[in-house]
Amino acid sequence: MKVTIAIPIYNAARHLNVTLDSLMNQTMDSSDFEIICVNDRSTDRSIEVINEYKKKMSNLILIDREENSGGPMIPRNDAIEAARGEYILFLDNDDFLGEETLERFYRAATEHKSDVIYGKYVGVNGRSVPQSMFKKGNKYHADIIEDNLVYSLAPHKMFDLQFVKENGFRFHPKAVVGEDQLFVMQCYINAKVITVLSDYDYYYVVARGDENLSLKYFPANEFFFSFNRIMEFLENSSLNALYKRELKIAFLNRFLSASRLNGHLLSGLLNKEQKIDWLNETKLFIENHVEDDIISSINAKFQYLLTVAKENNVDKLLTLHDQINKVTSNDVTKVENGFIYARLRKITKEVAYDEEHVVNQFNTSDVYINEMEFDDKTFTINGQMTQSLLVNQDVKYELRMVHRPTGLEVHHKNQSPGMQNKFTFVVDYQEILFDEELVGIWDFFVEASINGYVKRRRLGSSRAEYLKEHDIITSLQSFGKVYSIQPFYTNPHNNISLEVALEDIK
Repeated sequence: MKVTIAIPIYNAARHLNVTLDSLMNQTMDSSDFEIICVNDRSTDRSIEVINEYKKKMSNLILIDREENSGGPMIPRNDAIEAARGEYILFLDNDDFLGEETLERFYRAATEHKSDVIYGKYVGVNGRSVPQSMFKKGNKYHADIIEDNLVYSLAPHKMFDLQFVKENGFRFHPKAVVGEDQLFVMQCYINAKVITVLSDYDYYYVVARGDENLSLKYFPANEFFFSFNRIMEFLENSSLNALYKRELKIAFLNRFLSASRLNGHLLSGLLNKEQKIDWLNETKLFIENHVEDDIISSINAKFQYLLTVAKENNVDKLLTLHDQINKVTSNDVTKVENGFIYARLRKITKEVAYDEEHVVNQFNTSDVYINEMEFDDKTFTINGQMTQSLLVNQDVKYELRMVHRPTGLEVHHKNQSPGMQNKFTFVVDYQEILFDEELVGIWDFFVEASINGYVKRRRLGSSRAEYLKEHDIITSLQSFGKVYSIQPFYTNPHNNISLEVALEDIK
């Protein structure tokens, strides 16, 4: 048996036919895979639908639980115990697979000896699904950090069954929130090979309008149950110390941006007593798993939350949160080591503080091209850039010319320093015509920097009205070669780029 498909079933009669039809239509021979449906005491016609499909699918197996487990965790564990495949793939009871998914997964997994393998997700009915890990093409030996795998922690993946069983990985029955993240992170950390495929639409994730957990209230200790265990598992793993630190940062950024923590603590969803409970658990989580020396490496927009939450003062956290969201350039005190700091002050009987916090996340920017000329030897770009929090600051500007095929960057300094918010670049074409391998498209960025803080913006989309098209420049000689350069505006973003080509010498 090559593959086991594990499907926890609960009141899925309305859409189970789509899920099972996608398995019945797989290009993999039906004798090579089994489908284990674990019915978790459904109260609708789910059992009848499964039994109808069993008449035409000899590889469909039904496990009918005697009592409801309260979630998909135990049914998935039941499937793990009953599975006979080399691999096990977890499929939700209202999602479906592309017809070639099993065949493609199994072929890649056996060829690369993958412990974990998954493919491109497709959202259905407006469902948002992760995509960043698929932008680099197929990654047969993907890396958790480099390939953004922490942003894909749903269980909709295929796992080597022996790998799962040997490590004792199961879906924790007490993990009512984040149980899938706990299981997948454990597998990621212990896996020798993780394979990510982006060459086909493998898994279709269907929007579940009646299962929006973000609208449900959970006690804070239940919410943090999985995430505490993820951090403990990571800290106790055999990963080397530097990688472990970077993975912790990557996961915390994901956790802080994607979990319901901010929504519960900082919105009107909870009453004050509930927020006190949530803040207390947040403080414990930070004290146990977030060392002071990594807070500065966390995404800037979460640093104040981590810092203030440790004080376990709900009134201060809520007051400072409101205040920091209204920060202006008048509040900025310094720019240091890549961070913009603002002074936040409140002195009342109830709340009192006077301190600096990182506010990078509130700095917005605009860039505009006033003039752009391309002559037979040089091109000139004249423009201006403003940043909402860095008014009257000594900002330095550089032009960054990026060769799209290779990522090589050529830097060119501002030729009108000292002029507030303005830049002028006069570039000799030979600065990018030093190697015939560097033909193709070059993109332009302006980079503003001050004391380690850098803001990079693409050039061209916002420009003077007359800048619409430019003539090709030909017969440019450099290192014995002859080139042509065609300036053009990209589609759809309307930014300026150059296309460099070699000319034939007759």
